[in-house]
Amino acid sequence: MVEFLYPYSFLLLVFLVLFFRKSAEFKLNPKIIANKHSIKFKKYILGLAYILLVVALARPVTNKKEINTHMNIKKVALALDISRSMLASDVYPNRLTFAKHKIEQFIDKFNGEIAIMAFSNTAFLISPYTSDKDTLKYLLNNIDTSYITSTGTDFENLINTAKKMGYTDLVVFSDGGDIKKLDTNGINLYVLLIGNKPSPIKLKNGELLSQNGKIVMVGINKNILKFAKFGSIATNSDNDIQKLISQNFAKTTNNKKIVVYKELFIYPLSLAVLLLFMGFFSFPKKVLPLFLFFTIQAKAGILDWYYLDKAKEAYNQGNYQKSYELYSKFNNDEAKFNSADSLYKMKKYKEALKLYSEIKDKKLLEKSLYNQGNCYAKIGNIDEAIKKYEEALKLNPNDKDAKYNLELLKKHKQNKNKNSKKQNKKNNQNKSKQSQKNKQKNNKLQNKKDDKKKDNKQHKQNQPKPAKSKKQQTQKDKQKAQPKQENIKPIQIKQTKNTQIFNKIKSQTLMVPLSKGENKNEW
Repeated sequence: MVEFLYPYSFLLLVFLVLFFRKSAEFKLNPKIIANKHSIKFKKYILGLAYILLVVALARPVTNKKEINTHMNIKKVALALDISRSMLASDVYPNRLTFAKHKIEQFIDKFNGEIAIMAFSNTAFLISPYTSDKDTLKYLLNNIDTSYITSTGTDFENLINTAKKMGYTDLVVFSDGGDIKKLDTNGINLYVLLIGNKPSPIKLKNGELLSQNGKIVMVGINKNILKFAKFGSIATNSDNDIQKLISQNFAKTTNNKKIVVYKELFIYPLSLAVLLLFMGFFSFPKKVLPLFLFFTIQAKAGILDWYYLDKAKEAYNQGNYQKSYELYSKFNNDEAKFNSADSLYKMKKYKEALKLYSEIKDKKLLEKSLYNQGNCYAKIGNIDEAIKKYEEALKLNPNDKDAKYNLELLKKHKQNKNKNSKKQNKKNNQNKSKQSQKNKQKNNKLQNKKDDKKKDNKQHKQNQPKPAKSKKQQTQKDKQKAQPKQENIKPIQIKQTKNTQIFNKIKSQTLMVPLSKGENKNEW
């Protein structure tokens, strides 16, 4: 069913009525009119083009529906105490490093945006709100201990700084402080105390901090918990972080309905442009068919997005054959890449390999080389697969999947070579043993034959010549006396199953956008 997003645009058709009322005044330059095309025909062509433009402005859509989305709306600021007391070693290796570990646990489990602050007697920002967990961990781990120059902890300055930055939820990782009054209005304060018993402070030079000849022992101060909405002492497990998040930050998403639809305005707009062109220009009869041919070709180019959309939809639905057929209509590197992806999904690795190898676009070359490695691995050509992964890593050294697959195949190759050497060694040993056994058997048989010959000679000397029947009997006796030769079975070498290792290969076939303006996430 077709709907219009802006139906009030049809009010513009009023101007069309005025246009036809003043048709008597409507004149075109006679020089423009050729081949006896009437002004009336031009007028209707332009009128129809105007109607189509209005329809396009009304934004016709189809398949309009509402879907539920989940948006992260929860934000929280984490504050790390970097005062000198955090160098105490009552928790391994010291309180500061242990606090960083607890913050990393919070980052991993929290679903939302996080800001990080550091404070002692002053507070400063390490990272603003972001959902990039890798960046947060990097900045956190690079807080140098050289920042620790003060011995005091000013929670009041921290709260005031957080208010100025607009933070409403603040989680503090500290060993506490001697504080009797704290204004937390507008701030939800959560505290995770780091430490468990009085402990000395180990300085950079390895010495323990001392004062008046006595080693300074620092404990944890629980006074800060009086002002906290949630307070707990940090433990070695992540149960404390899980409890903190589940009790206070469980609802981190907001359900929202959005409307999705498929746009159809391109159809009336394309036809309107064609009619406007025909309305304002006249062509000789011989030129008009050529113009129509190029118009049809241009229109087909305009509608390429439709076939690309259908191809992408077929791929997402698992109809890889249809996706391949639609992408094959286009002759460019992006289309070839997607066609190859479809073939790869259909397990037609040799056909996909051929298309991947034809791609020359520098933006797709690394992915193409990676996928060529996958294809070679799937068909069992390990050496070529290793070569392609190495070429892909030259273009993108940070490709973790390529590194994984490369190491996997190298280990497989090494293990295969080791197994083949061991098997060859066993085969040689078995052959030598078998040859020795055969020699011993042959020697025994030869000795028996020699003994038999001696017995026959003595028997012939003592007995008269036997008749023919007796000769036949002696031949039978000889045949019986000879032991039967045993059939030696060849040793069977069990081949390693390549399919087991290829099933571990990571696949990275990605659809790429083919029309200008679309981003990778849409595909």
